[in-house]
Amino acid sequence: MVTLAVCLILAIIGIPSALNRGSIVGLILSIIGVGGILAIFVLSVGAQWGERPTYDNFLTGIFFFFVSLGIFIGIPIGMDNRSPWLGALASLAGLLGGYVLGILAGLRLQHLGWIAVILSMLAGFAAIVMGGAALVMLLVLTVG
Repeated sequence: MVTLAVCLILAIIGIPSALNRGSIVGLILSIIGVGGILAIFVLSVGAQWGERPTYDNFLTGIFFFFVSLGIFIGIPIGMDNRSPWLGALASLAGLLGGYVLGILAGLRLQHLGWIAVILSMLAGFAAIVMGGAALVMLLVLTVG
């Protein structure tokens, strides 16, 4: 985790200075950062190679991300047509599609190894944010 954070910081510092100013130090930092991130990714996937995904290690954050994304996608359809019922039906269809995709993604992304846990945490946070935005948009659709 610490190595991943250090590589991210090196890439964040190095890439803009290498692109904007043509800095050699920035180029070296970005190469080390991006190379380290790729190496960590390859090692994480390699450690999980040959393992079968199980429901014991199901990635719930990824699942809820796809479910909330499916709900979220349906609401602008209702807002565009000024129809709360159309938005609700589109959200219901998105919920069903997100449910199926969420189950598949929650299982298959386990092949990424321990990086999948980090992605699951980030996706869980994104699901909470999208759920809140969907509630606000639904409230705007029904009231206004």
